[in-house]
Amino acid sequence: MWNGWIGKLLYVPLLNILVLFYVYIPGQDLGLAIIALTVLIRLILQPSYRNSLKSQHDIQKVQPYIEKIKADYKDDQKKQSEEIMKIYKEHKINLFGSCLPLIIQLPILLALYRVFWAGLNTASLVHLYGWFPHPPVELHTVFLQFTHIPALMVDLTSRNIYLAILAGVAQLVQSQVTIRYTAKTTKATGQQNITNQAMLYIFPVMTLVIALTLPSALGLYWATTTIVMAIQQVIIYKSFGHEEKAVATITHHGDQ
Repeated sequence: MWNGWIGKLLYVPLLNILVLFYVYIPGQDLGLAIIALTVLIRLILQPSYRNSLKSQHDIQKVQPYIEKIKADYKDDQKKQSEEIMKIYKEHKINLFGSCLPLIIQLPILLALYRVFWAGLNTASLVHLYGWFPHPPVELHTVFLQFTHIPALMVDLTSRNIYLAILAGVAQLVQSQVTIRYTAKTTKATGQQNITNQAMLYIFPVMTLVIALTLPSALGLYWATTTIVMAIQQVIIYKSFGHEEKAVATITHHGDQ
């Protein structure tokens, strides 16, 4: 797959950008290049991510209406479905709005994963474009080597417990952000509380366990992208609040 058009369209460009960061970041630190590339990708995906969160936010806002409809028409599934669709239509909610942006992001994230899994070696330099400025002779895979402190240095091709823990903690923070802002929108039911608790603790543990089995480059990527996503979530959710207050103010003045 990666040797075909998908590789040329996604893997090779991402690898070239990574090496470009590696060449021009002072100290030629591959770990810092991974962080820079990850942040860049998250910024590029920001509009898509915002659309996904907006769709989820809108669905959560109408959840009380949905629950009431389910209770009122619990013996009539057809009527229940019709009334639920009316609610979605009335509030202009696209049920696929939260899924489509994620589907669009998936190939990019898989290619990025491939870069960090198989592209961190000197042999991968054959994929650099012919016009690449000042191509390196080899890739040094030690993160924080410029510090000259052995205790801080990490071989990005090997497993590292500290980066795995960092990835797990980052996942915990993002889960807390998600639950916090979801709770502001809707009152969680007993089942939702159970789901929230699972997301809060099980996902970070899973992240830690998986990161322990992978090269630390992926742990560094995972930690970075999760932290950036948490920051994006806070900014995006706050923007939703500002937008809703503005609409409420306009509506209030219009009714006077």
